Amino acid sequence: MKDFSNKVALITGAGSGIGRALAINLADQDCSLALVDWNNDSLEETKELVRKKNISVSTHAFDIRDRDKVNELPEEVLNIHNQIDIVFNNAGVSVIGSVDEVNHDDWNWGLDILLNSVIQMTTLFLPHLEERPEAAIVNTSSIFGLFSVPKQSIYNVGKFGVKAFTESLSLELEMSESSVKAYCVFPGHIGTNIYSSSRFKSFEQDDATGAVFGTNAPNIEEAGIQFKQNAPSTPDYAAKVILKNIKKKNKRILIGFDAKFYDLMSRLFPKNFLNIIWILPFIRSLFSFKRNSK
Repeated sequence: MKDFSNKVALITGAGSGIGRALAINLADQDCSLALVDWNNDSLEETKELVRKKNISVSTHAFDIRDRDKVNELPEEVLNIHNQIDIVFNNAGVSVIGSVDEVNHDDWNWGLDILLNSVIQMTTLFLPHLEERPEAAIVNTSSIFGLFSVPKQSIYNVGKFGVKAFTESLSLELEMSESSVKAYCVFPGHIGTNIYSSSRFKSFEQDDATGAVFGTNAPNIEEAGIQFKQNAPSTPDYAAKVILKNIKKKNKRILIGFDAKFYDLMSRLFPKNFLNIIWILPFIRSLFSFKRNSK
């Protein structure tokens, strides 16, 4: 995709984090927006941030798990914007707890948002995207879609699933010579609210998640603050990397030095990777990672 001007992009999870940053960056490039989030107040804040741009903006506030609402969304978007060119499946949640601590409700809640919504949105919008001369589906996985850590089983399954689904879809689109391209995004540690808004089944000060993200806090609230402060990359930086790679048609998008490092280490040392995770706090103390903000 050469540019985003005169295009229409739909973004889930547009009320904060990477979703909001994508909306702002796309608006700066004259791309109209259909913004989706469960939190209407946050959604309106995002809309206000792009209000002065000469683009069309619609907001759609509902729970992405509501399949009836999702089924109605393509018609709503097309009635307002007359076209759809890009779908960003970006909404995400996290459930933190061991396998024996999480229950069926946790699994259903987590996977409905992390994976099932991605599949449903993709299958619903794909026929409309294929009507365009060039179009894109951009699905957000995670570094935890590349390797697994303890107490993140639901998140790991969801993000591995997004990776597998997107890669399979991409091959099918290539084989059919479709005008649609499928991209999979693997953010590293980005300064968002996902950790502080996680559903915690338990909390331990020294665990693998804390090692990856540089948190060593006595409670959830402080850990959420540290998670955001210690992030080597900002949502704005992540959005810029995503859009740059879409223009270059790079279908596998790693965001941040940390994502590239973890990806490489998990490939080189698949059997001993968890041992590497535990020494990350020491590595962080030796090297101060430059914060990616532009």
